[in-house]
This record gives sequence, structure tokens and C-alpha cells, in this order.
Amino acid sequence: MIPYRLMYALGFAPWERRDVPELWRPLFEGTDAIEPGRALDIGCGSGPDAVHLAGRGWDVTAVDVVDKALDRARQRAVEEGVKVRWVKGSVGKLGRLGLEPGYRLVYDFGCIQGLSDPERRGAASGMTELAAPGARLLLLAFKAGRRLVLPRGMDTEDVLTLLGDRWELERAESAVIADMPPPVRRAEPTLFRLRRGAS
Repeated sequence: MIPYRLMYALGFAPWERRDVPELWRPLFEGTDAIEPGRALDIGCGSGPDAVHLAGRGWDVTAVDVVDKALDRARQRAVEEGVKVRWVKGSVGKLGRLGLEPGYRLVYDFGCIQGLSDPERRGAASGMTELAAPGARLLLLAFKAGRRLVLPRGMDTEDVLTLLGDRWELERAESAVIADMPPPVRRAEPTLFRLRRGAS
């Protein structure tokens, strides 16, 4: 399990070194674009995605357990002049945080892959309960493998087994970018795009 509190205390959060607007661009453009609605940020960290989406008209709820990360997230939202509902709580107990179901967009950019198996199952169950029928799920994870510092990751089979038959995989695509540190690039980050079934 990844010690997220320690990593934020040390100022080491490589999962937040992304081009946030570029990552979201495909979701907002083209024939498959979706209109703003309710979004749930799983393991929001310092809030770059939550703040970006709120600035585009989304009603965002963002969950994390690390105080330092949430403090920075709140500051980021104030600086950008946007409103986000910040919730301190364990992602592994997502279904027990008192959140209202019906999110049209759920996303996790590297949190669940660093959890223990029971916490992963709790997060997956909570996401399924809270997502509206037809909701989109974006999940970023490294390729499964043993690593000293980075999360052990998840392959396509791991993701589908974890989420169960109520989610359909639309596609999985490489999220490797040129300026990633070599250890992160070698971990082969992959972005999984899924849709929740109608039932």
C-alpha cells in the first residue's frame, strides 16, 4: 500500500504531474462529448482535476484522506474562483461517506491502484453505488507489477474483475508522455475509459 500521507509530507506526488487540460480535452470535444453534470473525484490530492472541471461548469465532489493535500486543494479552488465540495475520507470506504448517488462522471488518476485489496474492493463498490446509470469512469493505473516505490498497478483484467459486470470497458490507452520520469514511463501508465450499465 502506498503511504500517501508520507509522500505528500515529502512533497513527492508524481501522479499530479500531468497536463490536466489536455487529459480532459477528448471528453469535452467531438461527437462523444458530454455535458457538465455531477462529477466525483476519487483521491483528489491537491485538486488539479476537480478545480479544472469546476471551472468548466461541473458540480464536483472530491474525496481524499490527506489533510495537506486537501488544504492545498481548497487553496487552489479559491485562487481559481471555483466551488468544489471537498470531503475528507477513505476512498476504501467510499460508499460510507454520506455522498448522494447520481454522479455522471467518476474518475481516479492513480489512487485505487495504490490501495490494499480490501480497500480496492471498497472503492470499486462505492463507485458503482454512487455512479448514475450510463456514467463514465476514467481510471489511470500503471501496468501491474512489483515495484519498490510506485504502486503495484492494475492490468485490464484486474480492472474488469475489480469493477464487475456493471461496468463496460470502452477503451484502454497509453498515458505515457515524453517528459515523464523514466521509472514512471517504464510502469506504462494506462488510462481506462469505462461506462456504467443501465442497471
